[in-house]
Parts: sequence; C-alpha cells; structure tokens
Amino acid sequence: MKTLNKTETTCYGFYFTGVTSDNTGELFVTNILTCILNVLFSIITCVGNSTILLAIKNTRDLHSPSYVLLGCLAFSDLLVGLLCQPLFVGVKIAEFERSFTVYCWLRMLQTRSAWTTAGVSFLIVAAVSVDRLIALHLHLRYSAFVTVSRVLQATLVIWILSLILCVVLRFWMNEEWFFIPLVIFVVVSVVLIVSTMKIFQMVRRHQRQIKRQTEVLSHLQSNTVNVLKCRKSAVTVLYIYGLFMICYVPFFGTLITDMLHRYTIKIQIAYDFSGTVIFVNSFINPVVYCWRIREIKKAVKNILRGWGGGGNE
Repeated sequence: MKTLNKTETTCYGFYFTGVTSDNTGELFVTNILTCILNVLFSIITCVGNSTILLAIKNTRDLHSPSYVLLGCLAFSDLLVGLLCQPLFVGVKIAEFERSFTVYCWLRMLQTRSAWTTAGVSFLIVAAVSVDRLIALHLHLRYSAFVTVSRVLQATLVIWILSLILCVVLRFWMNEEWFFIPLVIFVVVSVVLIVSTMKIFQMVRRHQRQIKRQTEVLSHLQSNTVNVLKCRKSAVTVLYIYGLFMICYVPFFGTLITDMLHRYTIKIQIAYDFSGTVIFVNSFINPVVYCWRIREIKKAVKNILRGWGGGGNE
C-alpha cells in the first residue's frame, strides 16, 4: 500500500499529493468521478434548496418559527451546492494539475466551508427537534415564547459558533481539533434523541387522555391535531438525522482510519468519495421535506406551476 509523506507537502495541515506516475490511474479515476458527481449534485442541490426557500418565503402560512428553521437548514444546504462542491471540484483540478499554491488556498476554503455548513446543519436539525418539544410543552404559550425573530437570532448564534470552531480553532490546534466537534456531535445527538423520545412520550400520554375524556370533544380534537403534527415533525427530524448519520459515517470512519494509520493513496480516495456522500446529503433534505411535510409539498408545487406558466393555486 502506498504511503504519503505528511511533512514535505503540507498546507495548513492538509496533505498535497498531486498525480504522479505512481498513482495516476487511481487518482485520475477518483478525480473524474468525484468531479462529475459534485458538479451534478451541486446543480440539483442549488435548485432543490432554492425552491424550498422560495416556497417558504412566498407562502404566508409557512412564516412560522418551525418552517423558518427548516428554511435556515435549506439555506445551509444551499451553500453546500453554491460554495462547498464547486470548491471541491477546484481542489481536484488543482491536485491533478499539481498546482500546489492553488490547491492550498482552495483546500483551505473548501474544508472550512464544509465543516462550517455541516456543523450548522446538524445544530439546526437538533433545534427543530427541540422546537417541537417546546411546542408540546407550552402549547398555547408557544407563539409568544418562540418567534421568527428569535429563531433567526438563534440561527445567527449557531453560525457564529460554527465559524469560530471551524475557522479559528482549526488554525490553533492540530489533529486534536477534531475532538472538539466530536464532543459537540455527541452532546447534540443526545439532546436530539432525548427531545424526540420526550415528544413520543407526550404524544402517547395525550392519546391516553383522549380515551378517558370524551367530553369537551371540540377542544380535544383541536389539541389532538397539534399533538399529531408535532409527532409527525419529530418523525421527519428522525429521518433527516438518520440520513445525516448514514452520509457522515463513511467520512468519520475514514478520518479515524487516517488518525490510526499512515496516510495513504487509498485513504485519500476514501476521503474524496466519503466527502462527496456528505455533500449529497444536502440534496436529500429537500426531498425529505416534500415527502414528509404536506404544506411544503403544496408550496413547492405552486412554485413549480409558476415556473411552468400555470400560475399559483
């Protein structure tokens, strides 16, 4: 197995190999395939998430904190298609051309932007789950406590924290830097799972109460609709989280292998393909929204009809 010298060709902690006579076949095929995939998914990721953002913006019924949170997630995914994937393709081209200076700058920008958008997306997914739990707990007081402006402020804080972790701290620490996002990932995962379990517990408790209290039927029916919506939202969050984990597991597996063994051509190839799988996750999320959320599906259909000249409903 070919190994790479980490000390002679490094740039801000990244390893530059280029394409040589020893690895032309392997890296050339990898570069071509990953470039094609990223160009393709960059386009459809931008189209998909832009459509979701337009649907939320143009539909008054979707101007609520929970949908705005999904819009913030779509914006983060949109940046993956607009920024991260084109930079990835630029890195592959510079690598193949053995242009170390271009590679250095593009790789730095690509890695920082990828880690930042990934961190933001994951934190927003957890925030959506917590938001649904708060909606169940507060019920009628929810709209007074959770507002669109507060959601946007919280999202801004998430972006600032992610930028600090992925841009500033990465320059101050070497491989130890990875353990900071790892700890955050574990903590946020626990919060997301616990909040989702709480939602299902409250839904079951509410359904038992309905069976006992058949009187005051109109009030119970209205409350039931809200509870079931929260339950459906929680299931949607689980789908998004599950797909998130599926797309990220190959990358983290490659990262751990790299930390435990010497950096090799095969590890570099694994990084390229697993990184591409992560980017594909930003295309999958809009598909989940349209599949699981009826209001967004209807709004997206209206957008598409407008583009096709059919007008809105």
